[in-house]
Amino acid sequence: MAPEDRVRALVAAARRLADPGDPLGREARALLPESTGLSPENVELALTEVLETQPSEADLRALCASVEAAPRVHVLLAANVFSAPLRAIALALAQSDDVFVRVSRREPVFARLLQQASGTFQLTETLAPRAGDHLWAYGTDVTLTELERALPDGVVLHAHGSGFGVALVAGDPSAAALALARDIVPFDQRGCLSPRVAVITGTRDEARVLARALALELERAAERIPLGRLDDDERAEGVRVREALTYAGEVFAAGPGWVALDDTSARLLPAPAGRNLVVVRSGSELEWLSAHAASMAAVGVTSLDGLGVTASRLLPEARLSLLGQMQRPRFDGPVDRRSRALAHQVTRSV
Repeated sequence: MAPEDRVRALVAAARRLADPGDPLGREARALLPESTGLSPENVELALTEVLETQPSEADLRALCASVEAAPRVHVLLAANVFSAPLRAIALALAQSDDVFVRVSRREPVFARLLQQASGTFQLTETLAPRAGDHLWAYGTDVTLTELERALPDGVVLHAHGSGFGVALVAGDPSAAALALARDIVPFDQRGCLSPRVAVITGTRDEARVLARALALELERAAERIPLGRLDDDERAEGVRVREALTYAGEVFAAGPGWVALDDTSARLLPAPAGRNLVVVRSGSELEWLSAHAASMAAVGVTSLDGLGVTASRLLPEARLSLLGQMQRPRFDGPVDRRSRALAHQVTRSV
């Protein structure tokens, strides 16, 4: 089977999981709330609005062209965004018809159902890549560093680690708030596409309007799509950052989360997951953002002209999207385009 056909078969399987009338779609809806900690409403949102079930042929060809052929490919999945295995496994299938996937113990359901629906890859408890094989690994920077140390020489590693999204806002703050809420709610703000900071080019009054409007939009969103389960570390980090920002600006309640206006200029203190956001005011000069480029996997803008051009110049490796579409990037290759995620061959120094 050709690479594009293997990827098409996987996407067709994902459509079954997105379909509430399909037995596998019903099973996904029954099991994913418990395995992910997301509310059933958030699971439904991800399956029907975020999961990439209708990629264009151009994007599908681009995804296949973004990787090189390999004899065998291995995938180590993370748990924070349950739909991410679709793209991760698609990239592996674009390289080889011999693909081995190790699921996260915290969230094994989606990948298992995807394998059941497609039969295009194998699930395994232990990954054993050899020289010449490729390994796509997703996780924290610490986990990936430890993983690389344990790999044999000659394995080609694609390491996709920690990162976050940033929103750049100009113009009407209220309109931007509605779009921002759409990017924050999916997966309860986990994953590198989720915005954690919004930088507004305007006055403090405009920044305050954005913060208050977003707090209201997140409160409304929580009525439709409740916040799911947060672990102890996530809750503790939310409290710590909120308290720190109370002294550095203003904090507004946002349903189960919060929105903070940080009065410290030209700094990025990302909000933790759990539907929280930090708003930072900046003048028209945004050059200071480039110092944080290594951490920014995604950037959302209110306009592809103007701010979009600026974002592409300052953050050339970040996924660029309009606000409201940050969780829905094109299915044209890896989500994370930062140079730190580029493939490299593991070599032991002698």
